[in-house]
Amino acid sequence: MLIYLIFDVEDLVHSDSDDIPRDIGTMLADDGVVATMCVVGEKARLWEQRGRRDVLAAVAQHDVCLHTDRHSVHPTVSEYLADKDWADGVAEIVRQEGQGARDLARILGQYPSSWGTSGNSWGPQVPAGTRLVGIPSNVYTHVKAGDTGACWFAGQLCYSDYVGLPGGEDAYCDDEAFERGLPALLAEIERARQNGVGCIGLFGGHPTRLRYRVFWDALNYNRGQNTTPTDYQFAPRREDDAYRLGLRNLRRMVAAVRELPEVRILSVRALNQRVPPDHTAISWDELGKLASDASQSAVISTDDSTASPAQLLDLLGRAFLTAAIGSTRPKCLLPRLVLGPVSQPPLLDQSLVVNATQLLSMCEALVRHIDATQHLPVSLEVDGVQIGPGPFLRSLTRAYPHVLEGTLTPTSIEPGPQEPDVAESLAQEGIYKMLPEWTPHTPDLKLEKLALHMRLQCWSLKPALLI
Repeated sequence: MLIYLIFDVEDLVHSDSDDIPRDIGTMLADDGVVATMCVVGEKARLWEQRGRRDVLAAVAQHDVCLHTDRHSVHPTVSEYLADKDWADGVAEIVRQEGQGARDLARILGQYPSSWGTSGNSWGPQVPAGTRLVGIPSNVYTHVKAGDTGACWFAGQLCYSDYVGLPGGEDAYCDDEAFERGLPALLAEIERARQNGVGCIGLFGGHPTRLRYRVFWDALNYNRGQNTTPTDYQFAPRREDDAYRLGLRNLRRMVAAVRELPEVRILSVRALNQRVPPDHTAISWDELGKLASDASQSAVISTDDSTASPAQLLDLLGRAFLTAAIGSTRPKCLLPRLVLGPVSQPPLLDQSLVVNATQLLSMCEALVRHIDATQHLPVSLEVDGVQIGPGPFLRSLTRAYPHVLEGTLTPTSIEPGPQEPDVAESLAQEGIYKMLPEWTPHTPDLKLEKLALHMRLQCWSLKPALLI
């Protein structure tokens, strides 16, 4: 099992918190461990302004991830996305987080390997926007598919599962708590390995909390407040002995995990290289198997790593058009980037039958829309009826065997599931539950659009494979 070791370097308030990632980075490098340091863009800029070349050199020995550009400074990521439609939200991610990525590359000498959610401040446009910025993956995401520990969402490679020492940084600084927590952590990792999890994050902690007993943002950015630097409140500080104990126990934890059988610690950058691209050619027979499985399922599933539901619909539409031309078929079809619709599809409340000409016309409109936008259409019209992608997908999966035989008969389009089966649960867990729990978020944070985008982009969700 592959374990990526990760730290959140984020404190914008306490200037002496700069020393902690230096100490951790040097300690791990001395042990031959390459971790991923999730660094806030503003934190890196503060290091630069303060001339902290020692910190920059220590951190640059490791992989660097962008832990948002400004973390808890308002508006946070969820706050600035809350009222945005899909395209505007993606553009805002590119504008705000793109600056952080460029600054990390300039200051630390490496473009970020990933983008890491700050607390619970996330939105479905994040994966799409960071992909456009050139960041190859996301960590701490609110999406999951399959059991590998990695998935594709909105065209971006996403990692969600991670474990950490029970009690976190407080346990590092307390020998009794550490001795209780370490066996539980090792057992949790072993259970994941035995259950076939391919990769999982090991959360090393927030470096600042090894020195400070309270989070910097809970004191200064709580529930929407923006404290100016001249008015910062400072957290209670641990004694030097407790800090040194925390570092020693952190080192012991990493060493204990490294000793586990069939486990390898690596950085997110190295892990990204273990995931093949999201575009593997599919033969006609393989597409037939996908169509057969989908036609026999009562739900729209996101469990197949070969193609997301959106990719499957696109592949079927292109297959129908290729077969209708009557020319020599290519041996394989290549999946491409296909995102979900950008607004809620209409509900189909009655069945209708379409002939071959109508079905092919709908396929043509589908493929043309994806060509132009990279999104599934919200609906396709036939005989004055608007057909959403859910019913259309089921109709194409049932009709696919006839395509292979070279014939198309009238096809029924029927009411049924309108969205992937995980859409509701991911919206509830990833948006409605998690976002309000984060202390800095303003109490009146609007969640409806974020939840809708989450549901719609579940069309792009599928497990990622590891090699």
